[in-house]
Amino acid sequence: MRPAYLIALPLFAFPAFAETPLEAALAAPTEGPVYKFDLKLEDDDLNAEAQVDPSLPEGERLTLISPTADTLEGEAAKRYEELREKTSGDRIWCSSFNENIPADAKMISESGEAAVYSFTPLPGDDTETAKVYKHLTGRVTVSKEAPGILAFEMFAEKPFKPAMVAKIDSFSMKADCGRSPDGRTYVESLALDISGNAMMQPFSQSERRTVTNLVALPDTSDTALGQP
Repeated sequence: MRPAYLIALPLFAFPAFAETPLEAALAAPTEGPVYKFDLKLEDDDLNAEAQVDPSLPEGERLTLISPTADTLEGEAAKRYEELREKTSGDRIWCSSFNENIPADAKMISESGEAAVYSFTPLPGDDTETAKVYKHLTGRVTVSKEAPGILAFEMFAEKPFKPAMVAKIDSFSMKADCGRSPDGRTYVESLALDISGNAMMQPFSQSERRTVTNLVALPDTSDTALGQP
């Protein structure tokens, strides 16, 4: 028989564990309409404006608006072909960063609207990526008002060597997230800067992306096109 004093205790005497802002953000809904959108790209080989439509067949989802494809030459033409083949349009969601955030991420600052967490980013199953990510610091800003990721970044606090013949002098990736019409957060802007040397040769990479003008495609769902 249960002791009488336990029977008498009201249920609210046992408080539920509160969900953290990060836990709420990682559990935010990921399903919703599929969107086509405008993409502005600036990197070392190509400065362009394009439209991306995930409902089109693979390899045809990116349409170059400016400059026109037939005017591209050399490295710019190669870069365009690479983008055209690989652009899916289904990775714009900031929830795609969920897989990089470990359970032991630590809150480092908090306001009434948002919380910031720091961590060593998870690399997934790619062993080459793991060699880089273990040297990086990750930070994610999450909303406390409407759960979701507001910003995500990874950076190196000092130079490192991911391989015997390579050294990274600087690494910085920052994504700022906007709200889609259905409330999910998407990568509104992304900045990537890497420099170092490999095989005794210096290298650098710089890229900027901006996503605008999201338009929901009728009769679509995330599961239909594999969006996260």
